[in-house]
Amino acid sequence: MLNPVVMKSDLLFSLRDTLRAEMFAELTTPTLRKADLGPGRRVSVDWEDGRHLRVMIGPALRVNLEHHPRIFEIGPCFRPEKPDALHAPEFQMLDLYAANEDFEFLLALAERLVAPHIPYTPERVSVAAHVRDLFGIDLHHEPLGDLPARMAAHQGLGTDVPFKTVLGQFVERELEAQSAGAAVFLTEYPVGGDEPCARLSPGMIAVLNRFELLIDGIEVVHGYEDEPDRAAFVERARAADLYDDEQALAWKPIDAGLVPAGSVGLGIERLCMAASGIKDITVFQQSAQF
Repeated sequence: MLNPVVMKSDLLFSLRDTLRAEMFAELTTPTLRKADLGPGRRVSVDWEDGRHLRVMIGPALRVNLEHHPRIFEIGPCFRPEKPDALHAPEFQMLDLYAANEDFEFLLALAERLVAPHIPYTPERVSVAAHVRDLFGIDLHHEPLGDLPARMAAHQGLGTDVPFKTVLGQFVERELEAQSAGAAVFLTEYPVGGDEPCARLSPGMIAVLNRFELLIDGIEVVHGYEDEPDRAAFVERARAADLYDDEQALAWKPIDAGLVPAGSVGLGIERLCMAASGIKDITVFQQSAQF
């Protein structure tokens, strides 16, 4: 019989053991943040003139690369949205950054982290290849052009829907189903999505060095390389409405030449769900009565 406490404990030990063997240092960054990112972006708390519970570990961890080239944190994050079977109001994330490592390193590291816990060998599926086959636009060599409008029309969405929303729904409907009973790395995402600050793939026009790992229909891991071009970083962040105080923390190391760096984020309860086959995140939340 499954013991969720023991499973989660063993999984956390395995993740830390793997990262320590890869010379990562574990850090702890503030859960309470100063930046107010606007309505619906973060849960506020009554503490020291108002603070906000983090929804991600990322930026506060990223700045610590000046002290060590490989860093990670496992800690709580908080969602302002309504919870469901796959989303909890409080959950645990593993976030890591590695300086001077490329996209292939990030993919391989993500696989090493999850492989002991799942019964599948991950496959790669290119989002850009699917776009080419469906719309005839080769994002390796062509800009987006009219792809946002065509992709919206393909899904019955209006032209006023932001492209990052259109793209997210397109990937969910068209590609995520391929992970049923399998593990799939979705790679070669078009520009304009949820990770606007990911590096443009070298030699390509509109493809990012970004991935997501889905295991039996559950998104468990995401990763990307930082965009080393500050102007491109800011332009794409602003276009996707991620131009905020915390994203600005990444500009200083970019300007100082402390790049490239790569990031991986892994949902702890999500990996427990994928490992057990139980698609209910509440099973892996300890002391829920509190």
